Amino acid sequence: MKKLNLFVMSFSQNIISSIIMLIILSFALISMQDVIGQYRYITYSRYIIENQYLQNSDYFMINPEIMMVPDPNEQLKQSNSIKEKISKFDGVEGVAVAQHSTASYRSTTINTEIYNDSMQKAFSKELSEGVWFDKADKSDIPNVVIGGAVFNDIPIGSDIEIAMLDKNGNKVQQKVHVIGKIGYPWYAVSYATISNDVSTKDFLIQINTIIFDDDKQTSEILSKYDSFKSLSFSYFVIYNKECTDEQKEAVRDYYNSVGTYATYDKILENTNDYIRDNLMKKIVTPIFLLIIATLTLISIATLNTYKKLKDHSIYYLCGCSRKKSFAYLFAEISIVAILATIINIIYVSVIMSQLSAGTMSYAGSIIDYKNIIYSMIYCIVTIAITVILPFIVYKKNTPLEVYRRNHNDWNI
Repeated sequence: MKKLNLFVMSFSQNIISSIIMLIILSFALISMQDVIGQYRYITYSRYIIENQYLQNSDYFMINPEIMMVPDPNEQLKQSNSIKEKISKFDGVEGVAVAQHSTASYRSTTINTEIYNDSMQKAFSKELSEGVWFDKADKSDIPNVVIGGAVFNDIPIGSDIEIAMLDKNGNKVQQKVHVIGKIGYPWYAVSYATISNDVSTKDFLIQINTIIFDDDKQTSEILSKYDSFKSLSFSYFVIYNKECTDEQKEAVRDYYNSVGTYATYDKILENTNDYIRDNLMKKIVTPIFLLIIATLTLISIATLNTYKKLKDHSIYYLCGCSRKKSFAYLFAEISIVAILATIINIIYVSVIMSQLSAGTMSYAGSIIDYKNIIYSMIYCIVTIAITVILPFIVYKKNTPLEVYRRNHNDWNI
C-alpha cells in the first residue's frame, strides 16, 4: 500500500491537469506524425526522381483542351500523334511512358502497365526487391514487377495468376512470374498532374500494380487480352547525350504549341520550394503545441516534486530508501509522456494494419513504424529533462532536512 500511495500521490490532486496534458501532448505528437509523414513522402518522391537518366529530360504536359474532346478515341489519337512527333525530333532519345489496362487479383482490381525501356531506366529506383526485366532470365510466362498491399505476401520468384479481360470481355487467368517488387509504401509512377509548379510529389500514386516489359514475347502473350492503351497526357521526354541546346529549343518550341513543360532542374527546384514554404508552415502548429506541452509538463513536474518533498521525507523516515523514492518520482513524472507515446504508437499501428490489409491508402504521406522512433526520441528527451530538473530540487533537499523544516516541534 505504501508503494501504491507513493506512485499515485502526484496525481491525487492533479487528475484534471494530467488528463489535459495527456490530450494536448497526444494531439501534438499525432499532428507531428502527419507532418513527418508528408516530409518523408516528398523526400522519397525526390529520391525516386533523382535519376541520372532523367537529368537530361523535360516533363511535357499536353494542353488540357485536348483532353476535353468528347470522343475518347479522338483523345487517344491526338495524344499519340503528339507523342510520335516529339519522339522524332533530333536529339530525343525516348519518351518515358507506359500503357495501361486493368486486371484483378484476389478479387481486387489492380492496375496493369507495360513499361518501355525509357520508363524502366527513368524509374529504376522504384524497386525495393528483385530486378528489372533487362537483368532477369527469360521465362515461358511473362515476367512482372509487382507492387501494392494486395501483393505484400508474394515473394520474389513466385508464379501467380491474375484475371485479365480478353477481347470479348471474358475473364481469363494469366500466369505471371514475379521478378521484382515495389515495397512499402507501394508508390508507383503516375503522370496525372498538369501544373505550372509541378514537383516530385506529383509523380507517385499508392496503388496495386503489375508492370510488364515492352518486349516482343510479352506483347504476343498480351495481344489476346483487352488492349493496353497509353492514356498519359504527360510524360518525360529524354534527350540523348549529344543533344545540342538548339535541338532542345526546337523541341521546347513544339511543347509550347501543344502544351507546356518543366525541366528536370525546375521540378527539383519546385520540390525544394514546396518543402521550405508549405511543410515548414504545416510544422509550426505541432511544434508550438509540443513546446507548450513540454514546458507545462516540466513546470508541473517541478512544482509537484517540490510540493511532495514533505511526503517523501516521511516515507523515507518510515523505511523507504532514497533510491526507491527517486524511482517513484521518476514514474510519477514520466507517466504522462509515456502514455502520450503509447497512444501515438497505437495510432501508427492502426494505420499500418489498415494499409497492410489494403483497406485504406495514405496518399501523399509515409507512415510506418520508423515514425515511432521520432515519438520515442521525443519521449526520452522530454522525460530526461522533466525528471532531471525536479531531481536537482530534490537532491538539494534531503529527506531529513525537509522533515526538520516542516516539523520544528520535533527535536531530531
